[in-house]
Parts: sequence; C-alpha cells; structure tokens
Amino acid sequence: MSVRVLVADDDRLLRDIASAMLEEDGFAVETVADGGAALAACLRQMPELVLLDVEMPGGDGYQACANIRTLPGGCDVPIVMVTGLDDPMSINLAYDAGATDFVVKPINWPLLVHRIRYVLRGARTIEALRAAEQKNAALLKAIPDGIFLLDSAGMVSHCFSPVANLPMPAQAGGAFHLRALLPESALGRAMQCLDATLRGAPAAFEFSLPGAARAGRHFECRYLPNAGGQVLAIVRDISERKQTEAHIHRLAYFDALTGLPNREWIGDYLTHALAAARHADACVALLYIDLDQFKRINDTLGHETGDALLGQVAERLTAALAYTGANGRMARVGGDEFIVVLSGNPALADAEQAAQRIQAALTTPFRQGSYEFVVTPSIGITLFPEHGQDAPTLLKNADGAMYEAKASGRNQFRVFTSAVNARITKRLSLEMELRRAFESEKLEVYYQPQYEAGTLQLAGAEALLRWFHPQRGQIPTADFIAVAEETGLIGEIGRWTLQQVCRDLQHWRATGLQVPSVALNVSGRDFMRQDVLLRISRAVEAAHLPASMFELELTEGVLMQDVEGGQRSLHALKEFGFALAVDDFGTGYCSLSYLKRFPLDTLKVDRAFINDVCLDEENAAIVRAIIGLGHNLGLKLVAEGVETPGQLQFLQGEGCDLIQGFLMSRAISAAAFAALIRASTAARGTSDAGLRESAGAG
Repeated sequence: MSVRVLVADDDRLLRDIASAMLEEDGFAVETVADGGAALAACLRQMPELVLLDVEMPGGDGYQACANIRTLPGGCDVPIVMVTGLDDPMSINLAYDAGATDFVVKPINWPLLVHRIRYVLRGARTIEALRAAEQKNAALLKAIPDGIFLLDSAGMVSHCFSPVANLPMPAQAGGAFHLRALLPESALGRAMQCLDATLRGAPAAFEFSLPGAARAGRHFECRYLPNAGGQVLAIVRDISERKQTEAHIHRLAYFDALTGLPNREWIGDYLTHALAAARHADACVALLYIDLDQFKRINDTLGHETGDALLGQVAERLTAALAYTGANGRMARVGGDEFIVVLSGNPALADAEQAAQRIQAALTTPFRQGSYEFVVTPSIGITLFPEHGQDAPTLLKNADGAMYEAKASGRNQFRVFTSAVNARITKRLSLEMELRRAFESEKLEVYYQPQYEAGTLQLAGAEALLRWFHPQRGQIPTADFIAVAEETGLIGEIGRWTLQQVCRDLQHWRATGLQVPSVALNVSGRDFMRQDVLLRISRAVEAAHLPASMFELELTEGVLMQDVEGGQRSLHALKEFGFALAVDDFGTGYCSLSYLKRFPLDTLKVDRAFINDVCLDEENAAIVRAIIGLGHNLGLKLVAEGVETPGQLQFLQGEGCDLIQGFLMSRAISAAAFAALIRASTAARGTSDAGLRESAGAG
C-alpha cells in the first residue's frame, strides 16, 4: 500500500512538481494551497507525512504545524517544513512548532525523496520504541516484583516499579538509601550481598516486616550486576510462599489431630539432642507412652469420640511437662502412643518424676459428651548413653520397657534393664521361631474332651493348638497365641487350624467313628471380618461336613469391642449353621441385656470361678448364678478347669451340662482322641446291650 503524503504550498508549480516527483517514487500525494486546507485534510484522514510550506496565505506554516499536532493522531505524524529562509531563527521556530525536519528552498527534488524516506523510517523507529516502552511498562506493572537500580553505596537511583506490600519512602528526587526500604536487621546482609554482586557474583537475601499486614510480610531480594557498574535489585513479596512452606512443614512434621509434633519431627529432634549430649558428655531421657486399652474406646464408641479424647489427653500431657527443671519435648507417634524427650542432662530421677506427673495428669476422669473415661498410661523409660547410643536403639528399648509396664498390670512405668532386654529378645526370638514352626507345620491340633456332667459320657471336645519346641519343650499356648495376635499371624494360624480339624473329622468319619461336636476358638481379628466368616463356612462346606458339628467360641471382650458389629457377625455364623459359645464367661464386660440379644448356644464358665468353688462361697454363688442365668436363657453350660472330685460334685449338683478339665482328661492328640471315641462308643454299646437284656428279662 502506498504511503500517503500531504503537500501544502501556495505555489501551484511547486505543488505540481512535488506531486509528480513523489508519485513517480510510489507515494500517494494530496496537495492543498494553504494552512487551513492542510488542517482540514488532516482532520478528514491523517496522512503518513506532511510537507508543509512556512509562508502561506490563511496562516503561516508554523501555526498549521502546531494545529495539526493537536488533532487525533497528529502527535505522531512526521511534518517536514519547507522554508526559503535558512537562518537559525526560522529553523528553531519550525522545531518549536512541532516540525520533525525541514528542507530549504530551492528544493533539490531527487534528494527530497530520500529525505522523506529517511524521515518516515525515523518515525517508524520512534513508533516502535514507543510501543516497546508501553509494552515494557505494562509488563513491569503486571509483575509483582519491585525493580530498583543501586550504586555501590546502597543508594537507590531509580525505581522501575514498586513492590506490593512494601512501603516506599517518599523522598525528593526519588533517590534514597536502602536503609529507608529495609528493616535494620536486614541492612547488614543487604550490604554484604551488594558487595558480592559488584564483584560479579549475583546474590540474594530474605527479610521480613513483622509489623506489616495481619500476619507479617516476607520478601526476597535478588541482586544482579549491571554493565554500568551498578546493581539491579529485584524485590518480591514471598509471603504466600512462606505460608505454603509453613503449611507443608506442619503437615510433614506435626500431628493434625493434637497439634503436637509427629514421629518424623521427634526423630530429628532426638538425633540432634543426642549429638549435643554426646559433645557435652551429658544425658538424654526418653519416655515412650502408650494409653492402656484405648482401642476399646475407638471400637465401642467410634473414632470421633476417640479422637476428641486424644485431643484432651494431649493437652494434659503437654501441661504435665511444663515444669521447672526439665526441657521436655513431646510428640504423638501413633494412634495412642506418645514420646517425650528430656534434654538438658536429666537424671533417672527426672525421668521418673516426669512419668509420675504424666500418670497424675491422667488420673482425673475425662468427659466427652455424655461419657466419662479414665485413661491410664503405660510408660517405658530409657537413658542415653546407658540404654543406647543412638535414637533407634533408645526408641526400641523404651518401647520394650513400655510393654513390660503393660505386662506388669498397666498404669505403670518401667525403666529399661538387662532383664527387660532379655525378655524382649526372648519374645522376638519366639516370634521368629513361631513363624518358622508354622511354615514348617510344627504346630499340632490337640483335643480336650468334654463330658456330660451327669453321666460322664464323652460329649465333644475343644480343639487346642500345641507347639512342642525341639529345645524348649512345650510352649504355653497363651504365650505364642499372644505373639500371633500381635504380629498378625493369627489369621493364617486360624485358617490352618480349621483345615486340620476338618481333615481329622473327615478321617474319623471315614473310619466309621461317631464323631461328636468340636469347639473352635475364633480370633477377634477374624470375627469382625465378614469375608473371613464366609471363608470359615466355605472351608467346612468343602470338607463335606455339617456346620452343626462345630461350635465357634468367642470371648466376652471380643463381643463387646463392637456390640452392633458382633451381633451381625454372630447372626451370620448362625445362618451358616454353626453353634456359638461365649468363652471365659464372667471375666469380661458382657451385660445381661447384650447376652439376651446375641444368638448364643453355650456359656463356658471361666476356670477362675471353678478353682475355688468348694472353698469360696462367693465363687460358688457366682457359678450358681451363671448356671441359672444360662438355663433361663435356654443356653448350655460348660465348666472349664474341673480338676477335683469336689468341683465335679458341686457342678453336678447345680445342674451344669458339660465339664472339661484335668480331672477327666488333658488335651490329647488326634490319634488318642480317636481311640477315646472308639472306647466311649464301645462302652456305651455294652451299656445299651445290658439295658436291653434287663428290659427283656423283665
């Protein structure tokens, strides 16, 4: 597209020559005879260049130039003044009126075209620079950073853009020292970084304005060297980043429920405390706290209640540590587990005093909603360097001492000793050996016979696990079952036990034996899982055995962990066809209302009541009450641990249905129990034949 040029001159010949010369070079030319016409032409459509004579009728060229500059777009159009005067005053008047350039008459027409092209190119360059400046200004305005130019003395010579939330000094001339911008605490670091940057190394530092805004503002300043021997300072508000970093740090190192530090934080703190103690030849104490039977609260009343209670516990524990003489830091490291680190060279007495304060803090009952709870702690204590040289060892030994406190009756503290270590090592060894014994099928199923109390005829058996260790002999069942429960191995052991009992029953039936019912214990872990209960039913079904041959036993504690869930599980087992029994009845928490709701078949009276039934009238009264209660509810009563004729006579007199215990038989192997079934069947057959003969003779 052609460049449009407006030629304004009162000399018609000059207008014609200018038009011919410029059109020949590709310009689109419009000509007018005076300044007023030039102004009107620009008002209609602004040309891309104006060639304006100085002396014209209807106003001189100076006035016309000034008027064009006032029109929309007139500020940027190139205006070349044509004058017959070559004195400096005329030239100055042209520039004062707003002319871009000037030419002197007579006009050298070939050179004029080149002059016009040069002026147009300059105008375009200026336009491009102006656009670039506008773009840069918009960019500077859009970015949140403040940009300043500094000299070696720390004077701000120019501010390209201020930074949001950073108060700017109002100083004359715009020059000010860094101290007017930064807090006094950051000035020294700012000057150090400035010196480093002037030597060619970019540097950065951070500073804060605690009094600014609602939560304080944080800034980062980066220095970049400038070719002119100055430094460009870029200041950014990093408050949001700092808040995000603090939030991430809190998520990573603090417990969301209690607000206490978590395991990661206390681990780092303990490591640093040990390093400082090692350097100072000092002591560090560690307390491992576990709340006794807290899981029961979660299982019975729900995690919402349990979480609220944990928050109250954390508050009391924190208050208990806020006493003179101990530098204590506490963290929540598990569901109901806490760790306390005492630094500052504490003695054993300080650690014991801290444990006593923790116990005292939890003595007063907690109130949560309509419930009132008493929460007690079991605490294990270790000291550096006596009980360990590093954090993992101290934690492990404190954990072991805590379990020793639990085993000793709970709500106690124990200091780690070599004896505790020996028991921990023995328990760990037992765990590993149990796993190997299970995997190599070294466990055995034994059967303890059950007899009718009145006739003393064989009525069934309870399947019990036995482990005969090649070096240590028989391991008490309670010991290795507890280990299996803690390690999660109990599920696999339970499945194997059921399968082995099914194999024994299949074998006995295949040999023609009249097999009585067999009682099996069900783990609390398995009882609350519907998939496990379905697997039990399918295992019995796969063995082609009726579910009615099995009586599944559960303790009161298991049933009361989740009453509603327990009721659902019991009904599911009942639908599968299993008989159901409550084991160790009388030692748990099962109220009569719950007992009535459960679809049970049998109550097993705990051996603790049977032991002294002939010597303790209170025990005798309890057993009578349990037997009477069971019969009134239509349940069968089984007495465990019957060892003397006196106990048997008492139970017979009270109408107990079945008995089991050493008086009749210990638990025996599968082969021995099969022989017992044969003998019992033969004896019963002989007795029945004698009765038939007597009846015939009569």
